[in-house]
Amino acid sequence: MLGELTEGGLGADVPLLLGFTGQEFNSFGGQELTDLVFRRPNLAVAEARAARGRPAWLYEFRWPSPAPGSGRGLAFHCLDLPFAFDLLDAEGVTAVAGQDPPRRLADAMHAALVAFVRDLDPGDAWPRYTHDRRAVRLWEAAPRLMDDPLRAEREAWSG
Repeated sequence: MLGELTEGGLGADVPLLLGFTGQEFNSFGGQELTDLVFRRPNLAVAEARAARGRPAWLYEFRWPSPAPGSGRGLAFHCLDLPFAFDLLDAEGVTAVAGQDPPRRLADAMHAALVAFVRDLDPGDAWPRYTHDRRAVRLWEAAPRLMDDPLRAEREAWSG
């Protein structure tokens, strides 16, 4: 499947929004597993689409959960979902996101994803991932756009 996304024609005419959390896995070897299963494949797809002029947007969810437990201080797997779907008040969210998750982050992330679903583009504040810019949306307490924040990883993995 990854080969079809990076080298083949699968979804060539469909805009694609890709993303992952900073620490998808929080067990022993978690960052290496996060890199292998999420960061590297998402970055490879974004790079391949950029090389072919196909629209793609890339994000990394970095907001660390303050909730007690093994994920405290990490942006672990699926922590981005209550923010993406604007469900901070849903049952069980405080167990993973703490008592007062940032509403501003949820509002911004949800708005960008709604815009993407509606318009096939998350909006002017989030440009496409291209080889000229490599713009990545960083979902943090104060969301921001950064050019090429995954440069070290990209260069290590490609060479």
